[in-house]
Formats: sequence, structure tokens, C-alpha cells
Amino acid sequence: MTLLPVPAGWITSAPVATNAEAVVAAPAVATSRTWRRDLLLVLAVAWAARLVFILVVPTSAHSDDVNNWVAVAHQLRLGHNPYVTTTFLNWPPLWMCCIWLIDHVSRALGISFFLGLRLFLIAVESLLIVALYAFLARVAPRDARRVVLVGISLNPIAILLVCQHDNFDVIAGLFCFVGVLALTASARARDAVAWLAGSLLLGLGVLAKTTPLVLAPLLAPGARATRSWLGRGLGAALFLGPVVLGMAVIYVLAPHAVTENVIRYRSSSGWFGFTGLVEGFGPARFSKVYYSKDVFPVLALAWIVLGTVFMWRRELGERRTILLAGLVLFIVPTLGPGYRPHYAYWWLPFFVASYPLFDRGWRRALIVFYVVAGLEYVAEYALFPSLGAFLDAWFPSNGFLARAAHHSGDPKWQTEFRIPFFLACLYVLAEGLRRLRRQ
Repeated sequence: MTLLPVPAGWITSAPVATNAEAVVAAPAVATSRTWRRDLLLVLAVAWAARLVFILVVPTSAHSDDVNNWVAVAHQLRLGHNPYVTTTFLNWPPLWMCCIWLIDHVSRALGISFFLGLRLFLIAVESLLIVALYAFLARVAPRDARRVVLVGISLNPIAILLVCQHDNFDVIAGLFCFVGVLALTASARARDAVAWLAGSLLLGLGVLAKTTPLVLAPLLAPGARATRSWLGRGLGAALFLGPVVLGMAVIYVLAPHAVTENVIRYRSSSGWFGFTGLVEGFGPARFSKVYYSKDVFPVLALAWIVLGTVFMWRRELGERRTILLAGLVLFIVPTLGPGYRPHYAYWWLPFFVASYPLFDRGWRRALIVFYVVAGLEYVAEYALFPSLGAFLDAWFPSNGFLARAAHHSGDPKWQTEFRIPFFLACLYVLAEGLRRLRRQ
């Protein structure tokens, strides 16, 4: 069984629920030719939008992370260990290997590292678009093209993340999304091979960024259905093996640096949501507890244990499994101790995929969130120097932009700037949890 079935397999699938209470027959499906045509269309529109951005926006408009990746590539060229000589790598070594590959391919093609980085991330994003469209073409064929066009191809958040910010969260997003699709395919067909494939894909997501560990409970239904302890052990090995092996290699080479920069890394607190409100306006004692590097890992571990027990005992179904995965990855930056805007690609494909799966109220909530989040991201990437400030690249002597750049270095100011976005996050989170509770 393939992870992404050929068009005919998607077309002949069973109807899916399109609201929270009833199962509605799937609309008339398209032919294989239409399937391929629409897929090429959403890809072509995505590539065109990103090409326009690359041609129009000056190369000086890029995030600080790009400078970090250039420094890492330079250290690798010199034969140094960037986990020791820099503090820029805070994750397992998959991204370091990608930087090495991008640097060598870019030099072989005679293009800049920055352009090679953009092309690499756009290629990864294109694979995500294929997976997302293939899923929606099966469960909501009439909406698939429109949802992918608006949700990813022309989404300003997605464009900014792969063309200006240029962090690698889209890699984790791809592995997590395709991994969850494999798990749901396993549940539909009672196919242990698909479950093993989903375990491996989620494991690769953990290898990219450790955050997808919180998706471990989604493996429970497949483990229960497998029955064989050998099969369960193999699934656990596929899920944890890549990150354990990768971390073991870099830890042996630099134990202290890996402990401090990777194992104890907790992202940036105080710039968004509760962490920003607590640090800027709340009591210092509560602030220290909320920021503690040990509190959130304990809460995450408690979720993994309790969530596994819950998922072992009951079936959520395909659409609620997809929604649960998106909400879990969404909660981490929204309510957790650290936030960065590029984390959006953790949850974005799941929210886009869930749009046609639930009732009109959920679609309305996603539209409101889409508008608020889109405006927030455009404003941030236009004004904040750490994110590229593309307006400053066009109007370098503008007084308003200079003042905005100055204020953007203040965590309290950024927290206030993001309050509408934070409220929209809480709104869509509450609406999503309501849909899960209707089980």
C-alpha cells in the first residue's frame, strides 16, 4: 500500500464527513486527467508566486537565520563542528546535513547560497503541496484545488517563510503531515506496513525538530491493532531510532555543546502570548515558573503518556486525527514557553487539510484566523529587521520604518503588536478543541 495512492485510488474512496454531526456523500469526483491538471495548476501558481517574490524583493530582505546558515556552511567548509563553533544549531543533525548539501550544490551550479536555500525549501514545500492536494482530492475533490491554492500556494505566510525567513520548519511539517496521513491510511485499511511507514515519517520529523515527539500518542491505535510485540517494537524503533542515532553521533563529538544548545534549548520566550504578557506585565515569580526549562518538558511528557492511553482506548477517525495532530503542534508555540513565527509550518498543512472536513463554524474560524495571521505576518516581515524587513529594503531612509525597527527589539512591544494574532490563535484553538470533544 502506498502512502499517497495514485489518483484512481483517491477517486474511488468512500465518502467522508463534511460536518461535525453527519456523513455527507462525497461530491462528484474528477477524472485522472483533471486530477493531474489541478495538481500542476496549484504547483505552478505556488512557483510563480515565489518567483515573483524572489525577483521583486531585494536579497537584503532576509531573516537573521539566513546569516546563521551561511556561518554554519562556512564552518563546515573549514572542517569544523558547527555545534561547537557556533550556537546556531539547536536541533538534531538533519538540518546541518541539508546545509552542507545546499552549499555544495549551490557552488556546483554557480548560484548564491541564499538562492540555493530558497530553491531547496520551495522544493520541500512542493512535496507538501502534492501530499496535501492528494489528500484533499480524495476526501473533498470539489474543494481540493481552491483550498490548496488559497491555503498554501498563495498564502502570504507560506511565501514569506520559504522566501524570506528561510528556516527549515517546512521539512518537519512535511514529515509530520505525510506521517499522519500514513497512520490514518493504516487505520482505514488495517495495514501494519502503513503504520510502520507513518512511524518512520514521524521519526524523521523528530530528526528535523524534536517538537514532533508530542505526536507520539497518534501511534497508539496502530500499535494496538498490530498486536505483535515485535511489530510494536519495530514501530517504536522507527519513530525514535533516527533521532537517537543522530543525537548520539553529535553528542559523542561535543557533549557539552549538544547538552546546552540542543537538549536544553527551549526557543525564545517573552515575545508572544502568555510568556510575553507574563514577562512584560505579570508577577516575576510566576514568570520564572512559566519559563522554567523543566516545566514544559514535564507537561509534554504527561501529554504523551495520557494521550497514548486515550488513543489506545478509542478511535478518533481520520478527520479528528488530522485535527488533533494540528492542534497539538499548534499548542506548543501558542501556549508553550517559546515562540518563533517560522513555527507556523508545523500546523499550517493540518489546518488547511481540516478546512473541508468539518462544519461551517470551523471553516469560518479558519478564515478569520487566516486573515488575522496573514496580516500579522506581512506586517512583521515588512517591519522587523530580524525577520528581513522587506519594506526597509525598498525605503531605507524612511523615518516610520526606522522607528518600527527600533521598537521591534523590545519584547514588550512585540508582545503588544502580536495581541490580535494571539487572540485569533486562542479562538481557533478553542473552536478546534470543540470539534474534538464532539466525538
